[in-house]
Amino acid sequence: MALYPAAVLKLIPHANQRLASLRNRVNLHTAVTDAQSLYPYFSRPGNPCSHFYVREDGVVEQYIDTKYYSAADYQGNDATVSIETWDGYGRLWTSGQPPAWTPPQVTSLGRLCRWILQSHRSIPPRLAEDSVPGPSSFGISSHRLGVDPWRHPDGMRYSTAYGKVCPGDRRIAQIPTILAAVQQDQTLKEVDDMLIIRRQSDGASFIVIGGRGARIANTTDLQEYRSAGIQTVNLTDSGYSAAQARYLNS
Repeated sequence: MALYPAAVLKLIPHANQRLASLRNRVNLHTAVTDAQSLYPYFSRPGNPCSHFYVREDGVVEQYIDTKYYSAADYQGNDATVSIETWDGYGRLWTSGQPPAWTPPQVTSLGRLCRWILQSHRSIPPRLAEDSVPGPSSFGISSHRLGVDPWRHPDGMRYSTAYGKVCPGDRRIAQIPTILAAVQQDQTLKEVDDMLIIRRQSDGASFIVIGGRGARIANTTDLQEYRSAGIQTVNLTDSGYSAAQARYLNS
């Protein structure tokens, strides 16, 4: 189970319960609502649902365990933890844009993102640059990176809408502050490269090297890592330590 200890749990039984084998990013959204909870909307069968909602006062609601997919990021759903946020729509928007996140929201988003990265070590503590499959889209991301016309030509679509500003200019400008709060945790270290080592003695055991310490359980997961551009090698047990040292020190 990956349930945020500080969240108000409002788990939705019929939400997508497909297990996610990878976690590459946290996508920050704005919910276009003045509602203090998204549970009434998300709990209706057929409506898409995010993992979290951060209210105006900073209270966090969780609707889906982060080990499962959410349906908030379209082509990025399989590897994304999604966070919706209150924005006072109908009262506080100006020039078609939501206001900045409130101070309690910024504090809560920093704490929540830090916990997500602690729970899912495959997400690096850095800003995502685009929605292109691979390392440049990993980290703390905004929904707009996958929305046309801002989306990179080779990037995933996080929405089918065109011109959706989510989460908005003022909020995107606050994301580095949220990242700074995440990076205060000294156990979260960014690793530029990863290496997957396959031990010949047991055949099906794969280990990600590069500080993450994640274990890959099966060949399907291995193929997904390879598709993301992560290098893989086959080694004998006796050559494991030497090869690991050579790679990490190169």
